[in-house]
Amino acid sequence: MNKFYRTASNWCVIGITVVSLFAAPDAVSQDALIESALPLSIEWSSGSIMTNDGSELKGLLKYNDKNGILSFQNGGDTRAFTARNVAGFEFFEEGIRKQRIFYSFPYEDSQNNIKRPLFFEVIKEFKSFAVLSKVDPLEVEHNSVSSPAGISPVTGAVARGQSWGTITELSQTETIYFMDTKAVIRPYVQIIEKEVDGVFYDISKTKNKMIDDDLLEEFIGPNNKKKLLSYAKENKLSFKRKSDLIKILGYYSELVN
Repeated sequence: MNKFYRTASNWCVIGITVVSLFAAPDAVSQDALIESALPLSIEWSSGSIMTNDGSELKGLLKYNDKNGILSFQNGGDTRAFTARNVAGFEFFEEGIRKQRIFYSFPYEDSQNNIKRPLFFEVIKEFKSFAVLSKVDPLEVEHNSVSSPAGISPVTGAVARGQSWGTITELSQTETIYFMDTKAVIRPYVQIIEKEVDGVFYDISKTKNKMIDDDLLEEFIGPNNKKKLLSYAKENKLSFKRKSDLIKILGYYSELVN
């Protein structure tokens, strides 16, 4: 925990926004379909929250990536927070055996075109920059479908213009960012996960899109970039895949150390 607060303090100096603490009911409930789709971190784990006044809350945390709600429990004390409510939080996720650290940084919301605090997870931290990840809220679309010929697939009767099923599409976008010492956050890679619950089929797919291929070289220099390219090719790793990028950045840590 001491390391967490030292790290939090460092990033606070370069631009974290402190706002008032807000208490709310427990996390927003989701229907069974949404809860089962695109499984992310929604289990209770031991952890702590750093509030905007610098105080610490210890207990059980549950961060729902699907709606951006952080839930807290400690005995009878139950609260929920958004990115406006806390400076940072951390918890140990048993499923992946990893300590996860999040901070709230102001960033322009592409959906509403306004700057507001959002949760970012620290992927890797170096002396002159940090690599962050942000997961957008889950998007759900329901579309009614009908037979192209207007024929019911069940009875075979003509049912022109009649809807006989619904396709539900769930999509969630995760973006990997680079942040400099002035707290300027810039996107690097975008990962879009989609799950389609259809009438006759279910589809799950992932699309990885490079947003700024030159960004990494800008932070680590051309010589180190060449070494990382060689390492990635040797080990069949892709800069566009999150798990591969983490391995590549781990190799960069070895180089600079």
